[in-house]
Amino acid sequence: MSEADTVSSADVAGLNQAVVARGANLARKAGTGLLVVAGIGVLAWAWLVLRSLDVLGDSYIEGDDVGVADRVDLVATYSLYLVLASLAAGLGFALRLVANYTVARTGGSLTGVRAGEPLPSVRRWPPAKAVTETEPEA
Repeated sequence: MSEADTVSSADVAGLNQAVVARGANLARKAGTGLLVVAGIGVLAWAWLVLRSLDVLGDSYIEGDDVGVADRVDLVATYSLYLVLASLAAGLGFALRLVANYTVARTGGSLTGVRAGEPLPSVRRWPPAKAVTETEPEA
């Protein structure tokens, strides 16, 4: 059997890195999806609360005299939607953070810029102060 027919440790390391990078990409997409779901959940909560408080149309409360306690009860009724949306947002942020950390630890690039690539434009940082007016002398 020749050496070309065997798998080297560098081959295994490269394949492992590619698999981890693909998994991190999937986790990043899942985290983004959870953030979108969380945003929709917050919008649904806001819609239900505003509708129940008679801000956007018909109210769910019977009668004209609506007290503060009734309004608090209505807002508390829909608080579960906000809690679930915040849990989805937290899980989405955690997935994205773990995915970014994994890519950085395996030698990938979070920005798409690789070592050795020329910069699109070379600028000094911090940028020079723009001179728009002459400063008065003391």
